[in-house]
Order: sequence, then C-alpha cells, then structure tokens
Amino acid sequence: MNSISRVLAAGLLLAAVPALHSAPASAKPAARFVLTTERMAELRQINSHVNDTIIEVSDMEQYGREDVWTLPTSGKGDCEDFALLKRKLLIQRGWPASALSISVGMTARGEAHAVLIVATASGEFVLDNLTSSILSPSQTGHVFHSRQSGRRWVSSSGERTNEPTADFPVARSYPAASAGYRKTRG
Repeated sequence: MNSISRVLAAGLLLAAVPALHSAPASAKPAARFVLTTERMAELRQINSHVNDTIIEVSDMEQYGREDVWTLPTSGKGDCEDFALLKRKLLIQRGWPASALSISVGMTARGEAHAVLIVATASGEFVLDNLTSSILSPSQTGHVFHSRQSGRRWVSSSGERTNEPTADFPVARSYPAASAGYRKTRG
C-alpha cells in the first residue's frame, strides 16, 4: 500500500458513508482572480494536454518504490505527478501560485488520489488526470482529506503538517454521469 493510501486509510470508513457531505479541506489559497473565458480555455488545454501526453504508471512500477512526488520528465507518472506538471505549466502562463493547490483524498472507487485545485473568484475547479472535464470539487466524486497550503498541508480538521494527512473526510459528492472518468493505475 503506498503512503498516500496508508495516510488516507483512516478516512476510508467515513468515505463510505453516503450521507456525508461537507466542504473541501479548509486551506484556501489567498489569491482569487477573475476566471475569464480565455483562462478557462487555458485550464482545459493544460488539463487535456497533460492527460493526453503523460503515460500513467505507478511509482512502484517506475521507481521501484512508493510515493515519489516529481515532475514526470520521463513522460510517465501517477496522479500527483500529473498535478505537479499542471501546476508548473499554469504558473509558466502567469497563473498565481497561491491560486493553485494540490489536494489528496480518495476517488469514489476508494483509490488514493491527488488533483490540482484552482481557486478563482468564480469558485474552485479541479484538474484531474482521470478526466478531461474541468469540474468543481463537489462534482468529482472524490473525498478530499488534505490540501496543500504553501509549503505545508492542512488536514480536514485544520491540523497543519509537513505531509498530507487524513483525519476524516471533508468532501463527498457523486460524479455526474457525463464526467468521463477513467480507471487509475497509480
């Protein structure tokens, strides 16, 4: 079991409770900017480009060990590597780093997962390697346990740590039928 899975295992039982609905992890990026049509097009282009060009492989398969967080310079990576590359590309296009945060949690299928969340004046949007759709966190079907805040992480209870943690799930929703999710390998 990789370390994201171990960290998130504590929230698995609560994640299975269908009546659980709450807000995403409390770390909120400071900068909120207007999401123009052009900026939304950039989100879609970068999300699709990274999803289409990076080959999804597990860290164990690629590095022989679990939970390696790095840019996918080999053209291969798992969910957190996709999120890191999307963040880098958006920053290169002028997006404020403070509006881009990585969140970790569980998919609706119970798999450990990481995504990039973009905070705007129009709300938050998820860039996910499982779909080319740009969705709000509540539309993903994911349960978010921990969120990047600067160089640290904030858990669902507000605890600040150096690594992602899961003390209880903080968001639960069900994906729209047209979300187009694919099964993850990492």
